[in-house]
Amino acid sequence: MEIVSEPDLRSSAEAAECMKKLRQILRYIGSCDGDMEKGSLRCDANVSVRLKGSSTFGTRCEIKNLNSIRYIVQAIDYEIQRQIEILESGEEISQDTLLFDVASGKTKVMRSKEDASDYRYFPEPDLLPVEVSQDKIDLIQSSLPELPDQKKLRYIEELGINEYDANVITSDKAIADYFEELIKKHDSKLAVTWLTVELFWSFE
Repeated sequence: MEIVSEPDLRSSAEAAECMKKLRQILRYIGSCDGDMEKGSLRCDANVSVRLKGSSTFGTRCEIKNLNSIRYIVQAIDYEIQRQIEILESGEEISQDTLLFDVASGKTKVMRSKEDASDYRYFPEPDLLPVEVSQDKIDLIQSSLPELPDQKKLRYIEELGINEYDANVITSDKAIADYFEELIKKHDSKLAVTWLTVELFWSFE
């Protein structure tokens, strides 16, 4: 499965947060374990720079197969600086596919692509467009499990839990599931205190 975002992330920090949230959701719905180091989840980061205030995107370079949140940040930060230095020297950026070298902390060219035709994009004649009705979309949405942000909002609004504790509890589905069992038999605020203070501290 490949998930593609719109080109609206502005920094390595935003990209990292996006990836963390995506990994959390995939774990919640049971799609994968999110273990990036073992290859269950990888990130390809497209990076381009442009002048402040400009609406025109710069030449994009793609960094392939980033396998940790830390490397996503390091690779994007390095690539941003590399592209800025190229432009400031009066040169043009080549549209390349890159790999991130962990040892040096630098991106390296894997292959170059002159233009979009080099990607070999073409319509698949044997696959017709799929039209999904709104009723079908509504049915699928109604069958989805409660996602972490929805669960967090419910804890805050219905149980009166503060945002920090709600974030801690919903950070992992197993913790949230355990908390759900606790509040069936105990006061929610007492359950929060026991879980986040007594239980968590016992593992430190």
